[in-house]
Amino acid sequence: MEPELTHDEVEARSRLGRFIPLASLPGDRDDLVAGATDLNAPDDVLAELERLPEDELFETVSEVWAALGHRNEDATRR
Repeated sequence: MEPELTHDEVEARSRLGRFIPLASLPGDRDDLVAGATDLNAPDDVLAELERLPEDELFETVSEVWAALGHRNEDATRR
């Protein structure tokens, strides 16, 4: 069983999510980068979003987070 997310992990995912507008979801990498650009996302957030696979559609911030190699909470433990 995986441990709970750390405070830093939760904060980092939340920060990323602040720069992904709901209008960009569902969306692909280009949609997410465009939305984040419109929200004046910092360069490090834009760089992270640029790392996403090109032809994948993301429904949620959690899916984006996971695609960037991070982990999410175990939904069965809620």
